[in-house]
Amino acid sequence: MNNFYKIHEIARLFQLHPDTLRYYEEKGLLSPVRGKNGYRMYTIQDICTLNVIRSLRELDLSGEEIRAFLAHRSIQETLSLLDREEALLADKLARLKEAQEEARQRRQRLEHYRSVPFGQVTLTQEQSRPYVFLQRDLILEKEVDFLLKTLEQQHSNSIKVIGSQTMGAVLDHQSLEKGVYDHFSSVFFLTTPGQPCDASLPAGTYASLFYRGSYQRLGEHLHTLARGIEDQGLAPAAAPLELYHIDTHDTSLEEEYVTQLQMLVQ
Repeated sequence: MNNFYKIHEIARLFQLHPDTLRYYEEKGLLSPVRGKNGYRMYTIQDICTLNVIRSLRELDLSGEEIRAFLAHRSIQETLSLLDREEALLADKLARLKEAQEEARQRRQRLEHYRSVPFGQVTLTQEQSRPYVFLQRDLILEKEVDFLLKTLEQQHSNSIKVIGSQTMGAVLDHQSLEKGVYDHFSSVFFLTTPGQPCDASLPAGTYASLFYRGSYQRLGEHLHTLARGIEDQGLAPAAAPLELYHIDTHDTSLEEEYVTQLQMLVQ
């Protein structure tokens, strides 16, 4: 029976780089003996200790915490570590369930919006909708995605560009009066109770139109929306909103994009 093992044998057994074993020795976690030729030699006890170290690393314990455990190892200490492991696993399971629900909602969104009727002006009653936003004096169309990502970073614990939240932009009213249709005043994410909230989109009657494809035809779709509002004897009460339901995050085919225009009316 082999009583000692060389560093490359242990490294291969644990699928580690030899430098990792040297690092563990430097931190006082392993204490290999030296052979007559000066080479590090590892014992069965070192193998057992490495098993423990690998297990503790999975719990994100620091080197100091691992060293303390190895120095005072007992059943009670192991039970305490198991408490920590169970709490960690419970947290991972909760996050996995959240991710699963997020995927379910995203699937539901894609399946719904790819089949909505396009080009029709309809009226809907909207409740007050909480949202977070970034406002600028003037936002060019090419800046919208950058600012949405910036807004996501500000609320990274609750908002994702690729997720179930609806994101959008508010068209710039003064630019619209000049016939410019690719300028915006703010970008936003709609949020839900328990999530951050900067303000709320007002409740009321909204004229709505879904369009598919390129954003370059936004002016044409806005004219369709304006005619539909006028035909129903109504008038705009706020700048139009663009809501991005299916975009480049979901498909590379521009003809599959689905955008909704909404305008509060009176």
